[in-house]
Parts: sequence; structure tokens; C-alpha cells
Amino acid sequence: NETASFVSTKTARTFALLIIFAFSIAIRLYDLTDLPLDFHSTRQLLSLLKARGMYYETRTDVSPEERTFAIQQWELRASVEPEFFEHIVAWTYQFTGEQIWVARVYSSAFWIIGGIFLFLLARRLTSEDGAIAATAVYLLLPYAIIASRSFQPDPLMTMLIVLFLWAVWEWSSSTTWVYTVLAGLFGGLAIFIKFPAAFFVV
Repeated sequence: NETASFVSTKTARTFALLIIFAFSIAIRLYDLTDLPLDFHSTRQLLSLLKARGMYYETRTDVSPEERTFAIQQWELRASVEPEFFEHIVAWTYQFTGEQIWVARVYSSAFWIIGGIFLFLLARRLTSEDGAIAATAVYLLLPYAIIASRSFQPDPLMTMLIVLFLWAVWEWSSSTTWVYTVLAGLFGGLAIFIKFPAAFFVV
């Protein structure tokens, strides 16, 4: 009976976790091709202009005027943070064409990956049930859903912070140098992507 109860509980927890992640992915893919006017539209449009300029810099199938204008829109705009995410999106345009949904897919993927490692961390800090609850809040909080779809460095920064905290905890538990290197890598990248991450890393 105890074995059957354990298997039943483990199955229920696995099912709950799968439902949470499936719903989290599905809700982030809703209205994927809409214009980025739902959340910090000015900031998102800035990143879109920059990614467009980077993409047009590599194109030879457009008029010189159109190419020059796109590059100017990229280079003349202020750089709020390092243009790392914009370069990833511009590189992806090589395969998909200039599509608004590319950045949303990346941002959502960053947030979902962060959720996986948040679960792994919370499971060590609390319990299986506590980890599931923490993951559900992280993935399904209304603000998190909207913010994690935006073309900004924040979703990537958040993922790296979670990865950093997970690596630090694993290092403190096992003192394995691999986790030390990972913690330094993830923490450094988080600060590079967006400097406010330093407050969490330090």
C-alpha cells in the first residue's frame, strides 16, 4: 500500500508539473504574431529596430537606400544594454525572415528554461510540493506571462540569475568545481546582459 501510494503521489506530481509547463508554453504562444504593443512597447520596438538593422546589414537582395536606412535606425538608436539578444534574433532572421514572433519565442524559451532550474533549486530548498508551487507562480503569474514574451533582455537575464542561484546551491552542497565555474559563468553573463542582475548575483 505504501509503495502504491508513493507511486500514485509521484505520478500526480509529475502530471501536475507537466500540465504547468504545457500551459505555460501554450499561453506564451498565444497571439504570437501580434505587434509588440502590449508591454513596454517603446523598449521592444527599439530592440526590433536594432535587430532589423543587423539583419539588413547582411542582406544583398534589398535596395541600397532601404539597407542604409535600416542600418542607420540601428546605429543611431541609443544602446540601453549590450545588443546580445538583438544579435541572436538578427541571426535567426537569416532562416525565418524578419518575423516579430522570433524574439517572443526566444524570450518565452528563456523563461521556461528558468522555470526548469527554479524547480530543481526549490526542490532542494523546500520539497517536491513546494517546488511545484514555486514553479507555478514563476511561470503563471500574469505579469510574468506578459513580461516573459517581450523583446527585452530581462527574460534572458532572469534565466541566467536562476541558473546562477541553482549552480551556487549545487556548489555549496557538493563543492564540485564544475558548479563553481558554472556559477561564475551564469552570474557573469547575467550581469553582462543587464547590469541590475549584479544586485542578485553579488
